[in-house]
Amino acid sequence: MGKSRTKKTSLSLWLGFAIVIGVLFCGYLLFGKPLGSLEASPSSNEKVLYEIPKNTSLSSLAQDLHAKGLIAFPEVFKVFFKLTGREKHIRAGFYYLPPRNSVVGMGAELRSENMATHTVTIPEGKASWEIYGIFKRYFSLDSVAFDSLVHDSSFALSLGIKAPGVEGYLFPDTYILPWRITEQDVLRCMVNRFQEVTAMLPPDSEVLKQYGTHGWVTLASIVEKEAAVSSEKRLIAGVFYNRLQQGWSLGADPTTRFALRKLTGPLSEADLDVNSPYNTRLYSGLPPGPVCNPGREALMAALQPQKTKMMFFVAKDDGSREHYFSSSNLEHNAFKALAAANRQRRQEELDSLSRNTSAPSDKTLSDTQNTGSVIHPTNTRISAAP
Repeated sequence: MGKSRTKKTSLSLWLGFAIVIGVLFCGYLLFGKPLGSLEASPSSNEKVLYEIPKNTSLSSLAQDLHAKGLIAFPEVFKVFFKLTGREKHIRAGFYYLPPRNSVVGMGAELRSENMATHTVTIPEGKASWEIYGIFKRYFSLDSVAFDSLVHDSSFALSLGIKAPGVEGYLFPDTYILPWRITEQDVLRCMVNRFQEVTAMLPPDSEVLKQYGTHGWVTLASIVEKEAAVSSEKRLIAGVFYNRLQQGWSLGADPTTRFALRKLTGPLSEADLDVNSPYNTRLYSGLPPGPVCNPGREALMAALQPQKTKMMFFVAKDDGSREHYFSSSNLEHNAFKALAAANRQRRQEELDSLSRNTSAPSDKTLSDTQNTGSVIHPTNTRISAAP
């Protein structure tokens, strides 16, 4: 009897020990990490950029992760992902992964919210080729393909835009994008954002009724380029709307700059006389399309221009970035003279500063150039009515 009880106790101990060992072994398989890595030294804690190509099978993924030293047990990885249903949620793309990870830990890492991304900010008022230049810093994009898509009416229509292209419909915003992206993806993302934002704007607008969506976006793009301060956008839109109603030319030099792709620096007389439908000094009405990609404020301003009697405006050139507004040509000419005096005074201040400084710092020179009105007064003016 005593021997039987002793044998049962011994068997129970061995069984308990086996269970503990089994649990520890399973835990090791699930939570154990590889001892080394082909791509990172054992002491490295720096995450590595890892790509899951499209159509990668679970088996191939497990073997590749193991080969790169990122997991220890590829077969356990496959079983774990199948049993937990994680296999269905693996997305192709780039991930930042710890140099060595357990099977369970890798399951937590390979989630869509952990995908490697770039955060890109597009400011208001940029032309499509400027937007390309910004994205080019982060992605391998082709300039010809990008520009071709921008001006492809079929591509625009596929995105719900009834226009010759998507210039003007690339909404300026901060975008969080996958590590690798195509030209189509970039443009689609920006157009989708434009549609999201504009869907929330009030639909009742005389501008929309008279000029349609494309005309409205075109007007907004001109307002965006002309207005340096937000408080003036609706008033500037009101001036342009008045001139359109009177059949006057808009006289907005940003449209000519767009045609010439000359976005900075002074415009010559030859530039201002260029025979282009975008030259709103020569041709009345709106140009054929947007001259930049406007933000929400400019879109709203063009949608509901301020009611005003003003017909002209000219940059003050006093450092405020504001404009003088007037309702008559006589008053407009007086303001132009005042703006010229402001430029002259600022130039004299700059000359005085230069004489009193033996070696001007780069920052001072850079700041002066960025004003656009000290050395080279801006050519953005509303001309007198014909």
